[in-house]
Amino acid sequence: MQLLRIFAAIASLQLLALGQAFGADEPETQFGRNAHYWEARFGAGAYDFGPATPQVFDGVVLNGEILAPSPEFLDVLGSPRPYLGGDFALSDDPIHVIYLGLNWELYLTRKFYLGFSGGGAWASSETKTSSSGATKDLGSSTLFHLQVSAGYDLTSAITMQIFYNHFSNANLRNANTGLESIGGRVGFRY
Repeated sequence: MQLLRIFAAIASLQLLALGQAFGADEPETQFGRNAHYWEARFGAGAYDFGPATPQVFDGVVLNGEILAPSPEFLDVLGSPRPYLGGDFALSDDPIHVIYLGLNWELYLTRKFYLGFSGGGAWASSETKTSSSGATKDLGSSTLFHLQVSAGYDLTSAITMQIFYNHFSNANLRNANTGLESIGGRVGFRY
């Protein structure tokens, strides 16, 4: 629980920094600004913590993503970039997730942007029972992945983000408790 309090404090500071940065930046709405870059993102957050799933498990999640340049044929969709990522839980009862899909970014100013990702995922375990007897049943090890993020570019090559990952089977199976993570990360474009 102490870990969640530390994470909440860090996330609050990031939101404050993003809010101040947003207020000092001039409006400039734009999709696909970074469509031609590769990007590597690394960070951490709270494991199985979010508004749409019961917080049965807790701990830290290490998050990483690689985003590829957007292929030209996706220009008509706002130049989303293909991504491959993972949430790797550091917990007594971890469920690790590898995911892939497409990522869109909408810049609201020159430096502040919102992101949305959608795709598929694979979980290391479909059902997990904790040492306290609580059970998380994802209903399937093959899941959908949704992500929202807010970011701020420190430079043209370095960005920081807060993110929210949600994994579930979209009620296609009887069990669908879902799995979530919330955290912060740094991205490096090249």
